[in-house]
Amino acid sequence: MDWTNEDLYRDLLEAQIDLAEDCDIDCQKNGSQLTMIAGLMGLSYGFVALNALFMFVGTWRYRFRVCSVYCTFATCLFQFIILIVCGALLMTKYNAVCARSMTLTAGPGFLWTMADDFYTTFSLWIISFVAMFIFVCCGLCSAYRPEK
Repeated sequence: MDWTNEDLYRDLLEAQIDLAEDCDIDCQKNGSQLTMIAGLMGLSYGFVALNALFMFVGTWRYRFRVCSVYCTFATCLFQFIILIVCGALLMTKYNAVCARSMTLTAGPGFLWTMADDFYTTFSLWIISFVAMFIFVCCGLCSAYRPEK
């Protein structure tokens, strides 16, 4: 980050003032909740992987193919709900300050900061919205039967 950029520094100060005004001790006790966000996103991708397994087995067993079609809708809905919850957790005032933090998070010998954690998590959150629609299209391919 270029800390000589006056706008970046001003945004950080405004975020710190908002945090001080609105975030009490309970808010600060919860922290950034990046671990919970990563766990929720991992859980949603676990369901996507399970659905993909149903699709794969469904190439030989029609019952799994039918299960995959129904599970695709449930998985998509679950993933959409998880993405909304993760978005709400990412966009807190506490995280607005933590996302700019240059505190090392991977140990003293590795230059990986809290800002890098937030950038990676936020990027994966955005990509997940696109991937969700791709997964739905792939999941519904097994429901299509070409006319002979």
